[in-house]
Amino acid sequence: MRDLTAHLMPKMATTAGRTDRPSTLEKVCYGIGALSYMTTLHVLNFYLNYFLVTVAQVPPLDLLLVGVLGRVAEIFSYPVLTSLITRTDTRWGQLKPWILGCTLVMVPFYMLEWYVPDVAPGGKIAYFVALYITESVLNSGVTLAHRTLVMHISDDSSDRESAIAFRSACGLIGMVVGVAVEGQIVVAFDGSLSGTCNHSNGSVNRTGSNVTSTSPLQTGRQEVGYLVAAGIICLLALIFATITLTTVRERTAFLQKKTAEPLRRSLKRLMTHKPSVCTFLLSLCFFLATHTFQQSLALYVQYSLGLGGQVQNCLLALVGSCLIGIPVFMVLMTKFDKKPISIGNILVLIPIVLGLLFVPGPNLVFALLLLAVFGMTYSLLFILPWMMLSDVSDILKLQTGRSYDTLLHGVLSTAQRITGAIAFGAISAALEIGGYESGDCAQPESVGRAIRWNVTILPITSLVLSLMVLWQYPITEEMRQRTKEALEQIRTTGEERLRQERKKKSDDNTADEVSEDVRRKQNRDGVENVGFSV
Repeated sequence: MRDLTAHLMPKMATTAGRTDRPSTLEKVCYGIGALSYMTTLHVLNFYLNYFLVTVAQVPPLDLLLVGVLGRVAEIFSYPVLTSLITRTDTRWGQLKPWILGCTLVMVPFYMLEWYVPDVAPGGKIAYFVALYITESVLNSGVTLAHRTLVMHISDDSSDRESAIAFRSACGLIGMVVGVAVEGQIVVAFDGSLSGTCNHSNGSVNRTGSNVTSTSPLQTGRQEVGYLVAAGIICLLALIFATITLTTVRERTAFLQKKTAEPLRRSLKRLMTHKPSVCTFLLSLCFFLATHTFQQSLALYVQYSLGLGGQVQNCLLALVGSCLIGIPVFMVLMTKFDKKPISIGNILVLIPIVLGLLFVPGPNLVFALLLLAVFGMTYSLLFILPWMMLSDVSDILKLQTGRSYDTLLHGVLSTAQRITGAIAFGAISAALEIGGYESGDCAQPESVGRAIRWNVTILPITSLVLSLMVLWQYPITEEMRQRTKEALEQIRTTGEERLRQERKKKSDDNTADEVSEDVRRKQNRDGVENVGFSV
């Protein structure tokens, strides 16, 4: 380790001293920035499928088209965004212009996604596809820029991990705020989230679905409710982005070698680096579980449990318990190694997910209790990939002398979009296999059964695979501490060298000033300079 440190020393420059560490307030304000894009993202994950199926009356196969095309556009946009962000260099910083620009453009497109145009079915599908693709790409830009910003606010891994914890907590707060605002405001307009069925009576027919009447006026009021909720969320997103942009200082990337490396070579390095590969595979497993559940939960509550009038409350129970779980896991992972905590949590989570297959319906109390317990264990899946990413970034800096922060965040964000597309396809296939009929209040029992299998089989499979990946994950707490100490040594030595250079420059300037003063005094007194020198 000492030899490696000595080898890297000439390559790496320190741009800020230890006194330039971010304050707790600055880290909190950084976390608040996640609310600007996480709120909209979580609302889309939880409600968009439900809105398109029940309000816009999009058939399941067309729903698949909307979701998959949007996710594919995001996947292809990440290499482009990563390259553009890496090359950006403005007087306002590298990342802040992207956060500001993408947020301002994203807001109107997000609002329009909740408007149902009065056009032919083909035009309606094209409308939603175009909007979803545009909004998804813009959301990817602000997400990538903000998540990379954590690597630019401090060179200390403990500072970064605490900032990531604030970001994760704020992301979950955004999930709670988004779910609450969307659900409660829409329900306030007409007592139901679905545009064709009013579930206020909570009754179910012999097929297990809620049976109610339909009216154009009711559907119109619910569309207005969705638009009002979207407007409030957009306003909040602008406020949260402004807080981050005005309070967080973007420092130059620490310990970063400023030599360009081709994107293909950088990707090859990551794909042959075992910690990076394990983190990517683990992220795929975790994101697949979270996206599948998020995109299916509202439909699961309505058609599998027969609790259509309680969709918003069930979602709120889940996200509220997630918010409580984050600090619990943060404390555990600071006292113990990440690996055993993660394995233990997954072993507890698997039987809980399996229990979703057998929840009786309609039973509101039992459903709320199970979702609350599920949310506590489920919350770890939100923060673990990003905390592991910080460890991988430090090891790469130590081994190569370069910073791969933007690329690493781009790779993980790409994993999010890939799993999002798979989850979209899974719920669309479940609805199609179950025989879902667009616009009908009464759906066959097969729809509820298909959704039950969808919310259990895919998440359980991905969680089992994640256990196998975690078992091979090479970074231990001991390795993490050694890496941190080596980077600290490099930083300390670099700071000492910088101080010596500044002191030498200052001494040279002082000597020049003294010599100039002596010359002026000799000229003024008319004394001839006879070999006097300083």
